[in-house]
Amino acid sequence: MSTELRIFKGTKQVGTMKQFCAKLLLLALWPASSLSAQPPFSDGSTAAGIGHPGRNYGVAFGDFDGDGGEDIYISRHNAPNLLYRAVGQGRFEEVAQAAGVAHAGTTTVSTFADIDNDGDLDLYLGNRDEDNILYRNNGDGTFTDISAVAGVNSGFRTRAVLFGDVDRDGWVDLYVANMNAPNFLYHNNADGTFTNIVEQANAQDYGVAMGSLFFDYDNDGDLDLYLTHDANQPNILYRNDGSGHFENTSAYSGANIAAQGMGVDFADVNNDGYFDLYITNLYSNELLLNDGDGTFSLATAQAGVGDLGMGWGTVFLDYDNDGWTDLYAVNDYYFAPFYNVLYRNTGGGTFEAVGAGSPVESPLAGYGVAAGDVNADGFPDLVLANAGSNDGNQLLLNMAQGNNHFVKVQLEGTLSNRSAIGARVVVEAGGHRQMDEVCAGSGYASQNSFALHFGLGAAAVIDRLEIFWPSGEVEAYEGLAADQSYRFTETSGFVTAAPEEDTARLEGAVFPNPVSGTLQLRCRSHQAGRGQLSLLDIRGQVVWEKEVGVQAGWNSWPIDMRALSPGLYYLQGSGALAGQAFPVVRQ
Repeated sequence: MSTELRIFKGTKQVGTMKQFCAKLLLLALWPASSLSAQPPFSDGSTAAGIGHPGRNYGVAFGDFDGDGGEDIYISRHNAPNLLYRAVGQGRFEEVAQAAGVAHAGTTTVSTFADIDNDGDLDLYLGNRDEDNILYRNNGDGTFTDISAVAGVNSGFRTRAVLFGDVDRDGWVDLYVANMNAPNFLYHNNADGTFTNIVEQANAQDYGVAMGSLFFDYDNDGDLDLYLTHDANQPNILYRNDGSGHFENTSAYSGANIAAQGMGVDFADVNNDGYFDLYITNLYSNELLLNDGDGTFSLATAQAGVGDLGMGWGTVFLDYDNDGWTDLYAVNDYYFAPFYNVLYRNTGGGTFEAVGAGSPVESPLAGYGVAAGDVNADGFPDLVLANAGSNDGNQLLLNMAQGNNHFVKVQLEGTLSNRSAIGARVVVEAGGHRQMDEVCAGSGYASQNSFALHFGLGAAAVIDRLEIFWPSGEVEAYEGLAADQSYRFTETSGFVTAAPEEDTARLEGAVFPNPVSGTLQLRCRSHQAGRGQLSLLDIRGQVVWEKEVGVQAGWNSWPIDMRALSPGLYYLQGSGALAGQAFPVVRQ
């Protein structure tokens, strides 16, 4: 199928080209009704190499070495922090010591951003008992501590770290939220130093700070600020007037809920063109729907998302790529016996809790969580930081199969800040319109991938994709192919990422499915060698495994399912079959 691709700046068309929409269809069929009833996540922590136990608090995604992989930084207490470098196929190596970022103190939160616009991601640590740290990326896989010279080595109990260009001068600024101490807004002086302007900007807060956000709630093109609080202190919403000066609109907007707030994330849950808020608490979490007139309405009960646990991290993600953003909320199970919960967006203003009995429940001391596509297969995965002394970090791999399409968008600013933080992307496909915004710091002590991920449902072509850059530039593209990762550079257009053939969605099939006897696996490997096939139950436990010889190209193996109980299983590979994964129903 061919489609006309049109490229616009503002409203002016600046070019046309022919591009073919081509994507190999998955041969392993997975009905949507079953997918909604049982979310297809598998615990891949051990195989990925990220399961280090300890008091893990926060998760930050950021490609620190610029190789295209989703690297991960883990903030920890009383043990060296961890930097997981992606090495391909959803695997990682821990390199914090070699990179110079293995701080061993009480780091609660960390966030990546390109503070000097040199093309690589720098890293800021918010600590509890020692001064905060700013690491400058040297561009060679190592970092240098520039905290004192930069003037950002404040020493309070930091709970949130946010990067965002509040005055849209092309340089990211830094907001630091502290517990029972003044917050800081550090203006980037564009020379490697920062100046605290929190008083001049009218963005003060002296409360029990927790999760915080920069996001544009009123669609005026600048970053507003939302601060959550513990101890029944009202949350604060600051509206940016466009110059980096803020007005407190908490009471008028109705966003000043008072609870035991912990984490917060934003998304357009009803696809009405305005960002909504979800706040985790001790007791009922809350969903605030943006009314589009500067106010918010409490919609928790109607939406069915009032989880009652000891809430910490939270993240919006479209796990099934149906075009409606879903929601994941993390609980400290040891404090109160409530599991983590995954809410599937039904598209009708309500959510349904899914995943009972699956790895997403994770009965551990959950704190931070972030989303990113770690194996580049087009389905967002979850990384959890668990704070129990014997709890390990968790990688929940999204094993979804089906015919829903997606697009991933990565942005690089030129007139805007290089990280493109604050840039908004609007995607129209199949009569469906949705949006997202690049954010550095969200949930609780965490940061999602810089790549924006959109599920497209049945739409194989993107009718229109618009980018609203922080500089004010607007670019639009029409007729883009789905199931691609696009990298857009401000004022320069886009490139399509090369196919990543070592990822989980290679050509393959399992049949018959459902199965009562012998299952046939047929899949293609891009390397010869030895491989391991494993069947996992819905809790991630291996119930069958076999070592096989693998040829480059197509391979086929029978798997006897008769000894297994009826239910849902995941067939996955390692070694020369790394990345292969299929859900299988034993009937």
